[in-house]
Amino acid sequence: MKGTLQYYDIEKLGIYKRGSDEQLFDSSEAVLDSLIGWFKKRPSLVNTSTREADKAIGQSNVYCYDIDGANGEYVFVLWNELTNADDEILTISKDSKPGSAKVKSGVDSKTVIPGLPSYYWVSLNHDLVATLHFDHAMTSLVALRNYITGYMQNYSEFAVTHKDNEDKVIGYRHPDNKEGDVGFFKFDLKRKTDESTIEELTQKYSKITKIVRRTQKQAQDVELIGWFHNLASKAVGRGLPKAKDVHVEVELDFTPETERDFLDIVAAYQKEIIDPDKYNNLGFVLKGESGRKVFLDGKYLRTEHDFEIKRAGKNPFGAPELLDYIGTKQVRLVPRKPKKRKAA
Repeated sequence: MKGTLQYYDIEKLGIYKRGSDEQLFDSSEAVLDSLIGWFKKRPSLVNTSTREADKAIGQSNVYCYDIDGANGEYVFVLWNELTNADDEILTISKDSKPGSAKVKSGVDSKTVIPGLPSYYWVSLNHDLVATLHFDHAMTSLVALRNYITGYMQNYSEFAVTHKDNEDKVIGYRHPDNKEGDVGFFKFDLKRKTDESTIEELTQKYSKITKIVRRTQKQAQDVELIGWFHNLASKAVGRGLPKAKDVHVEVELDFTPETERDFLDIVAAYQKEIIDPDKYNNLGFVLKGESGRKVFLDGKYLRTEHDFEIKRAGKNPFGAPELLDYIGTKQVRLVPRKPKKRKAA
C-alpha cells in the first residue's frame, strides 16, 4: 500500500527548565512511555481522549486507536472524530434533486465514533516526527501535538497543580521528585526545509531574479482588509470576513549579490518556520526557467513509500505492526542529513 511521509524536526520534546533550552531531566522518552502506560489502562476507546473538543468553534475530539514504542521509536494511530456540534454525521441521497434533498442522520453516535485514522512516527533517535498518509486515512499534525499536550496537562503523572486549585497546572517535574524544581512542557516542531533544493539554488544563486514569500495573515489590519476588499470586491461582494486567516503570496525582484547573501536569507527563514502547521514558504524564480517558482519545502522531504503491510479489512494498521515495519526499513525512510556547507 502506497503511503506518503512528511517530515518535521523535533526542536523540543519534554520538560524544560524555566527560561532555558535545557531539559529538567531526561524526559522525552519518559513522557512518551508514560503516555503508552496510561493508554493501556484505559477501559475503552472513548476514554482515550486527552482533551474535550469545543465543537462550537469547529474542534473535533481525537482518540487513540493504538500506540507502540521501543528504543526511542514510537508509532501513534489516532482516531479523529467526524461529527458536528450535535454529535451527528449527516447524509443525503446522491439521487436527490438539487434544492430538495432530504437529510438523514448517518450513524448512531451514541454507540459509535465516526471518523478516520491518522498515523505518526516519532523518532527520538533521529529527532523527527513523520506524518504517514494513506488513502484510507487523514493527516493532521496538530491532532498529534494537541493529543500529547492534552495528556501532559490533564492526565500525566508529571503535572504539578496549584495547592488551592487542582485543575490549574503550574508546571511539570519528575513524579519521583515531589520537592524538585518545576519546569515547562514543550513539544515544538519545525518543518524540514528541502536541503537538496537549497544545494541546487546555492549553485544557481546568480540566476535568481525574484524572491517569493507565501504566508498567512489575519485580515484584521484596516489597510489589509481594505486591500483585500478592493482586490476581491467585484468577485466577492461582501469582502472578507474579519479575523480570518488569509493566504498571501508576494513576489519581489531580487538577485543575491553573493552566495552568502542567499544562504543568509535561507537561514533567516529556517529560524522563522517554527510552526509547521502554518502556511509559510519561501521560493525563488530563476532566469531562463519560464517563471517557475522553486520552493524550499517540496521535493525531498515529502516522500512516497510502498508499505509492504496489509490492513485487516477496514481496520487501521496496528501500531506494533507499523513500528516493526518502520524498524526494518529505516535506512529507506529516514531522510538523509544535509551536508555541511562550506563558508562562502
